[in-house]
Order: sequence, then structure tokens, then C-alpha cells
Amino acid sequence: MRLTAIWKSGKVYIILLVGLIVLSVVGWRSMGQQSFVRTALSGLTLGALYFMVAAGLTIIFGLMDVLNFAHGAMFMIGAYAGWQFYTNPTFLFGLAPLVLALVAGIVVTPLIQPLAIRWAVPVRWQRTLRTATIIIAIVLVVVGLLGLDVRGLAKTAMVATMVDPLAEATPQEPLAAFWRRPALFLLAGLLIALAQARPGDRTQVVRRSAARRSIAALLGFALLTAVATLTRESAAIAVLKMNADVRFFLSLAAGALIGAAIGGAIEISLVRPLYVRPTFLILATMGLSFVLRELTQLLWDPLPYAMSRPPLFSQPGKAASILEWFSKHTLTVEIMGVTFPSYRLFIIALGLAMFVLLMIVMNYSRLGMTIRAGVQDRDMVEALGINVRRVFTLVFALGAGLAALGGIGAAPFAPVEPVMGDRFQMQGFITVVIGGMGSYSGAAIGALLLGLARAFGDFLALKFSLTPAVSEASTVIIMALVLLLRPAGLFGKKE
Repeated sequence: MRLTAIWKSGKVYIILLVGLIVLSVVGWRSMGQQSFVRTALSGLTLGALYFMVAAGLTIIFGLMDVLNFAHGAMFMIGAYAGWQFYTNPTFLFGLAPLVLALVAGIVVTPLIQPLAIRWAVPVRWQRTLRTATIIIAIVLVVVGLLGLDVRGLAKTAMVATMVDPLAEATPQEPLAAFWRRPALFLLAGLLIALAQARPGDRTQVVRRSAARRSIAALLGFALLTAVATLTRESAAIAVLKMNADVRFFLSLAAGALIGAAIGGAIEISLVRPLYVRPTFLILATMGLSFVLRELTQLLWDPLPYAMSRPPLFSQPGKAASILEWFSKHTLTVEIMGVTFPSYRLFIIALGLAMFVLLMIVMNYSRLGMTIRAGVQDRDMVEALGINVRRVFTLVFALGAGLAALGGIGAAPFAPVEPVMGDRFQMQGFITVVIGGMGSYSGAAIGALLLGLARAFGDFLALKFSLTPAVSEASTVIIMALVLLLRPAGLFGKKE
């Protein structure tokens, strides 16, 4: 009875494990030790990147039923943001005061809402007033950017050598000319807050606790805006003077946080109004991905950039083992007779760390329990008094942040270019379909299968002089086989 219960609960894991062991034995004997180990490690590297893209996709779809076609753009934005932080952070520090000022204005919505809803605005004019307010806010943002050399701030060499980090730094606009820009952005944020407060609409629910939090948020963001304005240039130079290894790990955090912030803003402004129109939502996210890609090309041109590896992974020579690498920080490491780049091992470790962190968050935190309950029964979670809107925003931001982390992780060994997100997004969708919608463990297994299939497919295509399309087709073939046997994916549940 006990064996029957184990088989019933874990038959998918058992079948996959046995299948991988059998294929590994066959591959080891037919390919030879070195070729097999090198190809398997390359597959694990790809699988780690696929997982960081697919994990966010599957959680967003599982809870929110949103098929986010802009997820690949988050991967690309993470790569560009982290690369900019590592090579030329003047772009990020130059725009930070404007973003913070805009947010400082928007957060006062709960504070002004009790006054705004009492205004005597006829019902037929309320929508027009909100639209006009938003248009004026957009005009103020455009005026605030006029004359600012944004492309000049983003200018970075195609291959940053890092011999002289300060050589990449771009001069900032003098404070005497810059101060009016955050002021205009603050005013634009206040107008957006006024529109969100819905003047004249007395059906809105006013929460006093939210108003108190709004005051604290306003003071906090106003202080951050002032500090960011005064330290635009000095902060960028301080970052460039840091130890390059520390700067690299900070760039990972910066890329992920910027991706999460943009993801949260997209959920609030674009996705939330379209929940009841899923077809429009697909079109909107698809259009957003095009807009973000074109905006990236406008800022950095449609050219591939190379991000240099930090000293931690680029010292000359080869370490005889992983333990020896910790003392020598060499470019390559010998593993089972194979010389393999140390940075790719870091990518595998990063993917594993993200999986463990996600597992802890999903299984042992209040947010994880809410997300899992929401995937099972969203209406019941809302009936229990949980703010589902806030959970949706957090989930969308978490998914976008994971994709952005994958992007900056891939930047040191893949070209940083506008189309890099599209390549990984397609593999992310296939991974989610194989693993099952809404299952992060399924996304991990699917990413592992796809990464190995792609790496071994490339090996076979090279050995037998086949077209590279063979290896690309291998991932689609795996998806088709899984769907034939389990239409809901390996770990998906039938509805």
C-alpha cells in the first residue's frame, strides 16, 4: 500500500528521474566523458536562465490568468539596467530624481481622495475631468524632459574594457538647470493622483489608515528625490570607484529591482484595467513589448553590447577544482576532466538559489500561502478580506524581477541587444507549457528538460553537420510529446 501511495503521488518525478538516468548512461557511453559532461553543464546553464524567465510567467498566469507577452522585454530591461549600472550608472542616477518625484506625487492619492470626492462635479463630466488631468500630467512630463540629453547619459562603449571605469561616466546637467525637472514631475504625479482620486465620485471608499500611510510615503519619496537630485553625479562616480566584484553584485540587484518596479507599474497602469478583457490584455502586453523594444533601440541603438565579466570570474588560468577556484578566481574550472567557464557555473548556482528562495517564499511565507490559495480559488481569497489587488501587483513585480535578474545574469556571456528577450521568452512559454501553468516546480523541471534538450541538440547538429534548426525543434518536440501524454503539463491540474 505504501509503495502504491508513493508511486501515485510521485510517479511523474520517478519517471523523469529514471528517464534522465537512462539517457545519461546512453549519452556517457556514446559521446564519451568529456563531451557528455561539457554538454550537460551547458544544458544546465541554459536551464537556469529558462527557469528565471519561466518562473515569473507561470506564477503570473497561475494567479492572475494573464498571458504576459511583455515578459521577454523584462528580461531585456534587466540586462540593460544591470549593464548600465556596471559600466555607466550616470544614466540611472540621472533619471532617478525624476522617477522618485513622479512617485512622490502619485502616492498622495489616499490623502486627497476625501476632499476630491466631495467636489460638485456632474457625473457626465467626471470621466472627462480625469482624462484631461492625465493629459496635462503627460504634457508636464514631456516638458520636464525637454532639453535633457537622455541619450547622452546612456552613451556607453560597445565593449567596456573597465581599464578606467571613470572613462564611461557622463557629465550630468548642472543643478541650476536641472531642479525644475523634478518639480515638473512632482506636479505631474500630483495630477495623476488627483485623477486616481476620482473627483466628484462619492461612491469611492475612503480609508483613514491609507491616508496616514500616504503622508509617510510622501515625506519619504520627497526626501529621496532631494537626495537623488543632489547626488546625481557623485553617486555615479562613487559606484564606478567601487570594487568591480561588489559593483557586479550590486548590478544584479539593481537590474532585478528596476525590472520589478517597472513590472509593478505595468500591472497598475496597463494590466489592472483590462482584467475583464483578456483578449485586450494579450494585445496590450504584446504591444507593450514592441514599445519597450523600440524605446531601447532609440536609447542605445539596435547594436549588440558586450558586458565584461567581473574580476571574480576572469583571472587568467584554470582552477583544478571548484574549491581551488575560490582562492584563484580563474576564468575556467576543471570539472571531471572538462575545462568549463566559471561564470557559467555561477549562472547554474544563481538559478538554483532562485529556485530555493522561491520555494521558501511560496511554502513558508504569508505571501506564498496567499499566492497558492489564489491559484486554487481566487474568489475565496478575496472573500477572506485579503487585498487581492495588492497581491496581484506584488506577483507581477516578482515575476518581472525574476526575468530581469535572468537578463543581467546572462549579460556577461550573451550580447546585450534589444531582441535578446524575444529568444528567451519563447523558450519561457514552452517551459511553462511543459511544466504546467501555475507550478513553479514544474517550471524548474521544464527548464531543466529544455536546457538539456537544447544543449544536446546543438551537440548532435554539430557532430552530424545538421542545421541548427534541429536543436531548436527539439524543444518543440518535447512540448508536443508532453502535451500528448499530459495535456495540462507535467505538474498542471485539469480544470
